[in-house]
Amino acid sequence: MTQYLLRTVQHLYPIYSVRFPGQQDPPYEPSKVLMVERIRDLKHRPYWEKDVLAKLGLPMEVKNSQAVIVANTPSMCAQLWKVKHLIRVTPITFPQGLPKDGDAAGARLQDNGELVFIPKLKSDALIAATQSKPEERRDYLDTETVKNHLRLKWLKPY
Repeated sequence: MTQYLLRTVQHLYPIYSVRFPGQQDPPYEPSKVLMVERIRDLKHRPYWEKDVLAKLGLPMEVKNSQAVIVANTPSMCAQLWKVKHLIRVTPITFPQGLPKDGDAAGARLQDNGELVFIPKLKSDALIAATQSKPEERRDYLDTETVKNHLRLKWLKPY
């Protein structure tokens, strides 16, 4: 009987990692910000869970696919723990690092939590000055030429 109970307990509560004397965990740097998405509906949920999600910025009116960005602090993690069955939490990583000029206009947050920066296109004034004007190019079509061409195609489509 005791062996059966021991096997049952071992089955219900498995040991996930075997610890050896002197074993150290690999270095891990936690993310400073988290992306939180609501994955369950709030209908028929207690008011305290709705209040926590409203404080996070995910009330009932917000669609499930929308995400909010929250800081990875102990108080915020305690709030997230209360509604862990209603949300999906993804740590935000910066694979390219933070932008050097501080401009976040080209930032894109992907579904896997990577914040990717798309650099701005820099216009070269010298190239723009040396290019010919569109009216001078041979392949340029003005409005009247396009209208005439489309009218003829309309009258004789084949």
